[in-house]
Amino acid sequence: MERSESRPAPAGKYVVASRLGRWRVLRNDSDVGAFSGRDEAVRFACGLARDQAEAGTMAVVVVQADVHEMHCFSPPAGIPAAARQAKLRLIGRAQ
Repeated sequence: MERSESRPAPAGKYVVASRLGRWRVLRNDSDVGAFSGRDEAVRFACGLARDQAEAGTMAVVVVQADVHEMHCFSPPAGIPAAARQAKLRLIGRAQ
């Protein structure tokens, strides 16, 4: 199945930035944690992004600090695009 130009490939974006004296981690604009140190926040965000890539979805971590960083995690090459999509299977039926 080919992907249309209007539908981008599924991806996740993590942003690590200093806010009010803490290092915040945002996933797709939702707050997922706060840390006292930048390195701890980056490790946390990269761990989430790595897990997401292993599940078949590309993820990017952007660190907004004195030196801007970008970490990119892509799915393994052997995973076909169809298998990368999360699937929900319902068992049984509602009563």
